[in-house]
Amino acid sequence: MNDLHFKIIIPCYNVDKWIKNTLISVLEQEYKNYQCIIIDDVSVDDTPRLIEQIIGDNNNFILIKNTTKKYALKNIVEGIKIASPLDEDIIVTLDGDDWFSNKHVLDKLKHVYEEKRCLLTYGSYCEIPGYKIGAEASEYSEEIKKNNLYRQDRWRASHLRTFKYKLWKNIKDKDLRDIDGEYYRMTWDQAFMLPMLEMSGGKIEYIKDVLYCYNRENPINDDKVNSFLQQKTQIAIRNKEKYGVLINEN
Repeated sequence: MNDLHFKIIIPCYNVDKWIKNTLISVLEQEYKNYQCIIIDDVSVDDTPRLIEQIIGDNNNFILIKNTTKKYALKNIVEGIKIASPLDEDIIVTLDGDDWFSNKHVLDKLKHVYEEKRCLLTYGSYCEIPGYKIGAEASEYSEEIKKNNLYRQDRWRASHLRTFKYKLWKNIKDKDLRDIDGEYYRMTWDQAFMLPMLEMSGGKIEYIKDVLYCYNRENPINDDKVNSFLQQKTQIAIRNKEKYGVLINEN
């Protein structure tokens, strides 16, 4: 088997307090077969300068500087397009104020994808500060997977989220947008993970090992900005039409 290639997508905005941790955690990965796309969403602090300073002329990294505000989900959509992934490439989403928990994260993911022949992985993370294990990520039951009931179950597919491009490319763009046609600004992880979970035919893996540090110190976390809109958006996403299993993955 050829070595797996990872596409790490990092959307960021005003994260000069944390972006060094984020990028160093990528640079220190022992597995080097990756490309990292960083999208700065018109930061007004020192974020762009720090990114340029940290990545230097490393060819594994591409920095995109937006001239207009696009928000995280649109940045992820456009970042994946820029990365030009192949079907078997693995997309890894990493927020610009979070970071990988250790230098073996990509090695671990490679091992899981090769051993389990899965299409998607999720979990686990710790919260910063305090290193408390995050409660959101947990394993979907066999009943949920067998009957494709992810939208009816509680949300489990949290950090670290990774998936093969062959799933991503089959998401309908309209399912990533709200009733006004704009890309979701909150709960956007559910907007793309639920369709891919449904398309996967149960070929998903929950990783119990903590691979992700979720920074709760940022004052613009969604639940801190507008928890009501967050819940409203979640309901709208879960009420969208369910996806079927990819035929060529049965």
